[in-house]
Amino acid sequence: MVLSVFKNKRSKAAKQEAKKIYVKAAMLSDATRDERMFKLRAGIRSRGHIDKAFIEGAKKTETHQELCLHAIAKGTDTPTPPTASIFQTAKTLNGQIYTYIPPEFSQELFALGNLYQTMQIDAAKAIVLAQEVAARVSLDLGLDEPLVALQFLRDEVMAEVDISEHTEFSAVEIDEE
Repeated sequence: MVLSVFKNKRSKAAKQEAKKIYVKAAMLSDATRDERMFKLRAGIRSRGHIDKAFIEGAKKTETHQELCLHAIAKGTDTPTPPTASIFQTAKTLNGQIYTYIPPEFSQELFALGNLYQTMQIDAAKAIVLAQEVAARVSLDLGLDEPLVALQFLRDEVMAEVDISEHTEFSAVEIDEE
């Protein structure tokens, strides 16, 4: 019990620090090299947060759908829909940290993950819309270059394109013989 109290205090302090870092980065000019480096570090953390908020939306939606099916089958009330977490975790060389982006961005990315999971949007549309959010986060932080959102999904889409292209070429080669 005592350990969990200390863990909760550390967790709360780490979350406050994550928010403080984001807010400070957004307020800094990029007049000095140190300020630019601080903004860049905050941007890298934000990029990870962007991806995790999207993934969280997809995973929590999947779980929620399963719980709803079970509730309907049992004739009970369906659970309340999931919500976005304001903070995410990330692994660094120095251990695990919390990341933060303003709630409106997290909620939008969470909703995109939900839409993707429920197949209301495809991967390409999810990437475009998440990239728009990432551009707004980049603007908020005053970054020179926009953050790249959902690189994992971009890689997945490109791998599918590469496979289908190779499959088509193989079929063409077979037809020619």
